Amino acid sequence: MATLTVQGVQDALISVAGSPAATPDDFRKELNLALPRLYNMGMWRDLLFEHVVTTTNDTFTIPTSAESIINAVVDYDATTEDFSSPQPIRAQFHDYRLSGRDDDGSTLAIYGIVDDGYSPTVEAPVKGKTYSLRMEPVPPNTTMSAALENVFVTYSDGTNISKVDQDAVYVSDGGKFTSAGGSSLSTSGNGTTDITSISEIRVGVTPLAVPVRLLWVETGSSPEVTLVAADKLQQANTITRYRRYRVSNPDNKTIQLRLLLKRKFEHLLSATDIVYISSLSAIKHALLGTIAENNADLERSNYHWAVCQQVLDQQLDSHRGAAKPSIFFAADRGSTPNLM
Repeated sequence: MATLTVQGVQDALISVAGSPAATPDDFRKELNLALPRLYNMGMWRDLLFEHVVTTTNDTFTIPTSAESIINAVVDYDATTEDFSSPQPIRAQFHDYRLSGRDDDGSTLAIYGIVDDGYSPTVEAPVKGKTYSLRMEPVPPNTTMSAALENVFVTYSDGTNISKVDQDAVYVSDGGKFTSAGGSSLSTSGNGTTDITSISEIRVGVTPLAVPVRLLWVETGSSPEVTLVAADKLQQANTITRYRRYRVSNPDNKTIQLRLLLKRKFEHLLSATDIVYISSLSAIKHALLGTIAENNADLERSNYHWAVCQQVLDQQLDSHRGAAKPSIFFAADRGSTPNLM
């Protein structure tokens, strides 16, 4: 079943759900209130997707559109024959409690993939190297707006921490990065080289005209070596947070991770943004439940949210068809088999 854009949901539901006489902008704001709760109610059929990560590091982040990892298959040497194997996903601080952080990679292999909280950047800089920063549009856009795009970056050269509330003067001071109608990056200060770390990336008080990404550019590299510092910056008043995980890779080999991910709700900014929940009935009850809650009618609100979950459960059951979970017990085994 096809999913819809914000415009498609609006055309279908604005007359039957949402506030009376809501404008398109009002309706989109109501969707932004109701859908996060709906997305977090379960792992529905529209909210799971596969993604492949290839890395030479011992940490990686999942896309901004993902909330968490459901399952993972890891190929620890992606340059040779495939030896992929399923890996467990461990809770945050799992190995801290048992053996310490394992910076040398000697024990992390027994844990699989460990949740490491959030990182301000998509990719971490390589230790011992320095970088400059560059901002560019996210494809399919090829240029940025002619207006100045303000992105504030708190960075350091390893000796001082920058101040995000002022224009950059020295390399150790973060500041306001602007770009006028092109892919090149300029700053209000004197330089952007010799950066070793970033602690915060913040979008200004106005939304950016088109999504942009911020790149690390390795100093003196030829051909140019870049890493992604931030991806899809657009929404106003946001600070970047990327879900990071750790995996055993002490020799910095090229490893490939095939991940099954749970989709995260992303703030809807325009009529062309995608609403991944394909059930209009569920979205309708979510909107009605939110409006009832805002009007302090908790009984009606609870009714609509209960119907919303029931609709999603029925849709999921229908979607599975014959491929439904089956439980088998072997009489000759002394333990219950792993049902996952």
